[in-house]
Amino acid sequence: MLLIKESPEDFVVKEVADFDLKNSGEHAYFKLWKKNLTTFEAVKEVAKLLKVKKSNISFAGLKDKRAVTEQFISVKGLKDIKEISEENLKLTFLGYSDRPIRIGDIKGNVFRVKVKSTKRLSKSKLIESADLVKAYGFENYFGEQRFGSVRYAQDFITRYLLRNDYEGALKEYLTAMNDKRRRKALLKAWGRWKEFLKLLPSRNSEEAKIVRNLSSGMSFREAFERIPKKLKLMLLFAYQSYLWNTYLSRFVSRYLKHFRVNFLRWSLAFSEEINPSIFEEIKDLEIPYLGTDYPPKSKKVEIIIREVLEEEGLGQEDLKAVRGGVALFSDGVRKAFASVRDLEIEDFKPREVTLSFFLPPGSYATVLLIKIFRVPVK
Repeated sequence: MLLIKESPEDFVVKEVADFDLKNSGEHAYFKLWKKNLTTFEAVKEVAKLLKVKKSNISFAGLKDKRAVTEQFISVKGLKDIKEISEENLKLTFLGYSDRPIRIGDIKGNVFRVKVKSTKRLSKSKLIESADLVKAYGFENYFGEQRFGSVRYAQDFITRYLLRNDYEGALKEYLTAMNDKRRRKALLKAWGRWKEFLKLLPSRNSEEAKIVRNLSSGMSFREAFERIPKKLKLMLLFAYQSYLWNTYLSRFVSRYLKHFRVNFLRWSLAFSEEINPSIFEEIKDLEIPYLGTDYPPKSKKVEIIIREVLEEEGLGQEDLKAVRGGVALFSDGVRKAFASVRDLEIEDFKPREVTLSFFLPPGSYATVLLIKIFRVPVK
């Protein structure tokens, strides 16, 4: 087992971007530094301090909570520029643009991660693994952050919604937490909303808003529809991320020499040996999320997607389903293998090592660490 993020300073990540900013414009750009806050928590605080609506703030990606991170945000219609300097939150003004920040604006992320191991590490094996990913990259799985809504849940929210079970979806979402005693108490209090609200970790959270809506007599369906669209999409994409990870894991286990590592309630396959000729075949491989709007270019991938969707009981009508005002699924493509740049072993000790590296947007440092160390990351 690998231990990371024992303290926020153990996991440092900084966005890399190249903006063409001006002296005036509708959108003010800032660098947001935060520690031990989610991006949503930080944006909520920024909105309060700048006295703007949260909907006026745009960002290109979500950053870990238990970490020290730097990312870029833009604020629409800000009349008075104000910088912020607090213990866990800093905001530095950069300039203006005529448009909000977008995902495509980010070139990637620079990481510096301190890894602690429950077992003694072998420096020679570490160097060998690092050389492998330097040469051939690593499997571009979605990391644990993508599965926050199901990490402590019994099932994916999407599966409830496919059955039009809005109550089941909300119950799963509102009671899924690591604290088993609190979860048990919440389940027992289900339907007694004042009691349920008192048991929630925060009275000012989106979850609390849902409970207040239910307490006011709103139906489960209406309460789900009131959830902010960004949050709904995050909840729904957890299942789609699981499907995509399953496609890639099956591809690796079927066609490459591999090893497996436990990942949440499942396991993922990672290649342990690649030669240049195989690499030429797979280096640009893209895997669609569904294969409907973006048909797979690889026959092997096409077969695997069809197999997985059939095993999940998902037909074409399910893939087009809309619930709560949003589509449950959307098609697109994702590279199967990600590259890593500037990977360095900065400091090595038998049970502790610090690594630095650059990853492209959308790739997960935790997945890279699993590949290098061949054990789960916690």
